[in-house]
Amino acid sequence: MKRVGLSLWFGGLLLVCSALQAQEMRFPVRHGRLLWDRTGELIFGDTGIEYRTKEKGDARTWKYEDIQQIGLLSPKELTIVTYEDSKWKLGKDLFYRFTITTGEITPALWTRMQAKLKRPVVSALIPPDVAPKYTIPVKHLRGFGGTQGMLEIGDEYIIYKTAVPKDSRIWRYQDISSVGTTGPYQVRLTSMDRAENESGGERNFVFSLKERLAPEAYDFIWWKINGPHISSFTRK
Repeated sequence: MKRVGLSLWFGGLLLVCSALQAQEMRFPVRHGRLLWDRTGELIFGDTGIEYRTKEKGDARTWKYEDIQQIGLLSPKELTIVTYEDSKWKLGKDLFYRFTITTGEITPALWTRMQAKLKRPVVSALIPPDVAPKYTIPVKHLRGFGGTQGMLEIGDEYIIYKTAVPKDSRIWRYQDISSVGTTGPYQVRLTSMDRAENESGGERNFVFSLKERLAPEAYDFIWWKINGPHISSFTRK
């Protein structure tokens, strides 16, 4: 009887956990439009994302497989890039920007979206409990300026932390297509990043290092990105 009771207890616990995982996450939002913003509710469900609003013709529902990329740019701001064509931008993919008016996005949402989407989530939200193996002070070179911060290299992620929230990033190694360097004081990471509605499929992040990059740190990054492909090829 004890075993039966224990089995029922574990079964009930699994049902509760499954129900919690399937719970919707809802946020009151402001949808940025060209002429004026509109308000509504953004709902993260088990099979997709829904934008509910009273504005006629502005409501949307996307299945996760129909979303090209989600950008979590700050605790209050996110973007959605779809596969739909914009008639006003010569076929450019439709892009939606939302600002959360009550509550905020947490790193847990990034984890959940990574499991749901077929493509990587762009995130400026950094989990607090990621321990780096190497830490390097850097400047992120972009356009006519840049931001300064720390590049943290860990077993599962590479993280760029900066005081400019939207420029922070966390990458899983499987979401980085390549790494390169022109010397001991420069590193380039290439990943898919269309969080700001850029054209093209990939974006280069070039960092100027404030101290010499240890060869073992670069080798560590290179193998984390390329090692799985090499191992898979040699097993065939």
